[in-house]
Amino acid sequence: MKHVLKIICAVALAQASWAQTQTEWADKAEALLRAGDPQHAGEALRNGAAQPGTSASEDRLGFLYAAASDQLDAVEHFRKAIALDQRNALAHYHLGVALWLTRDSANAIAEMQKAVQIEPANYDYRYRLGSGYFELDKFDSAISELKAAVALDPKHSEAWQELAVACQRKNDLAAAVEAMKQAADANPADDTLRDNYAVLLIETRKPEEAIQQAQTVLQHNQNNEAARMNLGYAYLKMGEYAKSEQAYREALNINKDSVAAHYDLGIALKMQDQLEAAQREFRAALALDPSQAEAHYTLGITNWQLGDFPATISEMKAALAIRPQYAEAHYMMGIALKQSGDLDAAVPELRAAIKLDPSTPGPYNTLAQILRIKGDKAGSDEAFAIGAKLKREKDAQLTNSLEQGMRGGIMPKPMATGTMSKPQ
Repeated sequence: MKHVLKIICAVALAQASWAQTQTEWADKAEALLRAGDPQHAGEALRNGAAQPGTSASEDRLGFLYAAASDQLDAVEHFRKAIALDQRNALAHYHLGVALWLTRDSANAIAEMQKAVQIEPANYDYRYRLGSGYFELDKFDSAISELKAAVALDPKHSEAWQELAVACQRKNDLAAAVEAMKQAADANPADDTLRDNYAVLLIETRKPEEAIQQAQTVLQHNQNNEAARMNLGYAYLKMGEYAKSEQAYREALNINKDSVAAHYDLGIALKMQDQLEAAQREFRAALALDPSQAEAHYTLGITNWQLGDFPATISEMKAALAIRPQYAEAHYMMGIALKQSGDLDAAVPELRAAIKLDPSTPGPYNTLAQILRIKGDKAGSDEAFAIGAKLKREKDAQLTNSLEQGMRGGIMPKPMATGTMSKPQ
């Protein structure tokens, strides 16, 4: 192979004698870059830059400079190409990408927009602009461009996936599910896409369909940890706690150091009233990653269920040390302190929970009980009234996250590993 490359380089160098125009120098530079000779390619590019050229040849020089990782010279030649022809959509697009790589996102987006305006039916232009909007958290614009891109060419799974993630960021889960389905269909061999599709199906209350997707992945690869985790999560949603436990144990067989699998297995065990076994899993998760506030909180819930209020308080303190704005932990701390007889310490915890999340009746009711005991009838009546009003508004349904885990039949949220992210 080295011998072949030397021959290619020799041929490319020999062509220097006839290289005169900008296009010819660009041909020579490209041949040298392909041959792995960036030094002589750079000389050819500089010779080409010294020649007069057209918009197309300046754009090509810029592209070759970019291929040689010289973004500054690339930008210069893309600008020259545009100066020669303002309607050169490809030059606008190339300039946008080069500016993006130099972290000039505002001007990069502007150039990509110009490319789209000139050639609105170009998939690459629409997709790259949509992806740029996504990176800037401009999800409405990202969704618009990505929809246009997949309408032009629906076979690209990467565009469907980014569209799904953008819709998810806007809390349009129905649209996210459909886009992720299209992504999985466009690239059926990509198990990661199918894993992400399963996550969305679970989030949209379609656990049975999520199980089908996870099982499809496992047919390809029995050791796919995300698929095992998705199975566990789906079975939790269906109330099939024994099956959920099995799925999480299989995930741990694949990766014994999975924090999420230990934590979620703990939840599956908790929901089967195996509290001591659940605690072992929560502690295993914390041994691997002590920064998991949710694991401290849920371990504290099991302590409370076992009547160990000091241990409950200890775990809530640990959770709040990690996440001071953790409303659920403040609420649970207030309950445990009340049941321990420390009413004065319970009051500020309950008020903190109310301040962080004023829409949940539970903290108001517990605070009202304490105020009544302390002789503050007016304060107690006011808190009871607010709690009763909120409860009526919620139609007596425990829909708020502050209520999670407070009763034996309510399920804490699993620490799913399959959460969708932007494709790399």
